[in-house]
Amino acid sequence: MKTISYLALLSVLVFFSCKKDLVDTSSNQIADVSEETSFESRIETGVSVVFFHASWCSVCEEQRPAVEEASELDELSFASFIEVEYDDSRDLFESQNVDGFPQLLIYKDGVEQERLKGKNHSVNKIKELVLTYM
Repeated sequence: MKTISYLALLSVLVFFSCKKDLVDTSSNQIADVSEETSFESRIETGVSVVFFHASWCSVCEEQRPAVEEASELDELSFASFIEVEYDDSRDLFESQNVDGFPQLLIYKDGVEQERLKGKNHSVNKIKELVLTYM
């Protein structure tokens, strides 16, 4: 009986220690998209930078500041910045072949041009890539 009690207590402790705070994405300049039709219409023309992430992902949280800063650069004002959250848009992750996060996809007139996976992509790297599709 003691073993079962210890296992139950251990399970509860593990659950609460793994719980992550959600990232508030409502206060940035990046458009939130969760539906396929809205996504397709937003990337249809021009240059689009799409940040695929999960709100509870710590690696995504580390990459987010560079994406947000890039979205605010005057030099990139011609580009649309969009974010797609995993829990709200799993179908978009699947249709765009996004198999992990974070991923930053750059589209030109609806066609994917670049894909950056993971973190450590600087503002300058994002800026240079986006400028090549101006």
